[in-house]
Amino acid sequence: MDIKQLRYFATIAQVGSFSRAATVLRVTQPSLSKQISLLEEALGRRLFVRNGRGVSPTEAGLRLQRHARRILDQLAEAEADVRATGAGRFAIGLPYTLAATIATELLSRLRKLEPSADLAVIQGRSTFLVDSLCTGAIDVAITYTPPATPLVETTPLITEELFLMASQRNAKALARKGPVTLADLCEFPLIAPSRPNAIRATFEEALRRARKVPKVAMEIDNIETIIELVAKGEGFAVLSNLSRNLSPHKQEVVPLPIASPGLKNEICMAVSTRGSLSQANGRLITLTGEIGRELLLEAAQRRQA
Repeated sequence: MDIKQLRYFATIAQVGSFSRAATVLRVTQPSLSKQISLLEEALGRRLFVRNGRGVSPTEAGLRLQRHARRILDQLAEAEADVRATGAGRFAIGLPYTLAATIATELLSRLRKLEPSADLAVIQGRSTFLVDSLCTGAIDVAITYTPPATPLVETTPLITEELFLMASQRNAKALARKGPVTLADLCEFPLIAPSRPNAIRATFEEALRRARKVPKVAMEIDNIETIIELVAKGEGFAVLSNLSRNLSPHKQEVVPLPIASPGLKNEICMAVSTRGSLSQANGRLITLTGEIGRELLLEAAQRRQA
């Protein structure tokens, strides 16, 4: 049994899936399965059993999981203690939209304030970033509000308004009908990112509370493609202006306000509640939140100008 096998085992036990753990750890699933097989062979016990949603630890696996947590926490503490004189590697997780908006300036400002840090940006969906925080793959994330978990602590940074995005032609037709209400959203053929997605979860939950079901005509994970399709009149989208402004077709798309109470999406800073940090990395986390909020507010002001 070695540290790599223990880390692989702990990640699978936490996320409950070999495929999801492979994504978090950035290894192939066959390689992950082989390491777990070697670990089970060395211990002479089966560690996982398959269930309807993935895998769960056996009794032997649960016992190993308790030991693994202590060992990996002690290893993280030892690494932090040794590196306490410098920041070392500092990884920031960002969703694609936020990365395109603030990553360059965020890294530039952090590097000036902490030149000893080896900075990295990891991009992905909010669920992936939460998993990466839990396994220690990243130190902090600026992301849309992730699902609640005791393993991650979030701090709100800004709240952004969501709009119904329409082509100029469709927007003119809708303007004659008056304000777009929340209930109206279920009447439009929507182009939406596939689940899990924070913005989609926001408007679907709002409609669910109103006992309405959205009409999702297309699922597209690339925001620029969604904006282009909307510009061509192929459908509508519920997005923020932050997303719209990343597209070269932004002038061809009109953001229509959604009548009160409207729809809002929260952007927050997320950190793991486990593990210890060097003093330098603790400072970098604070700076990441402060600078990230400042950059997001600046981006919002540019949209209103």
